[in-house]
Amino acid sequence: MPSVKCDNCGHSVEVEDTSKKYKLPLLFIFLGIAILVYERNLSSPGIAMTILGGVLATAGLIWLIVTRFLSNRN
Repeated sequence: MPSVKCDNCGHSVEVEDTSKKYKLPLLFIFLGIAILVYERNLSSPGIAMTILGGVLATAGLIWLIVTRFLSNRN
């Protein structure tokens, strides 16, 4: 864990790196959006790609919201 040192008293405090929690949900969101954009640009889009992109983006968004809510509770 990274630590932060106080300028006034000189004490070191360990802080948690919260960015690690959000990397995977954001990957799901961006991957789902990329699939939806790619599917929209095809001449004959398939229903499976639409469903996959929508599910990935929705799951990532829900995961991100739940992670954010649970991190604020502590």
